[in-house]
Amino acid sequence: MAAAKELYDDLVMEQLSQPEVSMGRMFHTQGLTVKGKVYAFFSKDRLILKLPAARVGELVKEGTAEVMVMAARRMREWVAVREPDEELWRKLMAEAAAYVKGLPR
Repeated sequence: MAAAKELYDDLVMEQLSQPEVSMGRMFHTQGLTVKGKVYAFFSKDRLILKLPAARVGELVKEGTAEVMVMAARRMREWVAVREPDEELWRKLMAEAAAYVKGLPR
C-alpha cells in the first residue's frame, strides 16, 4: 500500500522538525525516536506506535487499531494501525512521542 508508506514518510518529516526527535533502529527497521527510545515505525503497511496499555486497549476496542504481535507475543504497549488516515496518524504519532518522552530512562 504505497499511500500508507507515503503518508508515513510525510509525517516522519514533520516529526523530525521537533528538536528531540530523530531516527533510530528497532526490529530491523528505522523508526522515530525521542530520548533514544523508538515510538513509531512502519512495517507491513502499518503504522506501529508505542502507547500506554490503556490507550492501546481503547484503540483496539473501537476498531481503529490492533495489538502488535511479535513472534506470537502480544506487545501490550504497541499498536498497529492499518488504515492510512493523515489526521489520525498525526495525532497518534504525537501521543506516542509524548508518552515515550515521559517514560523514565
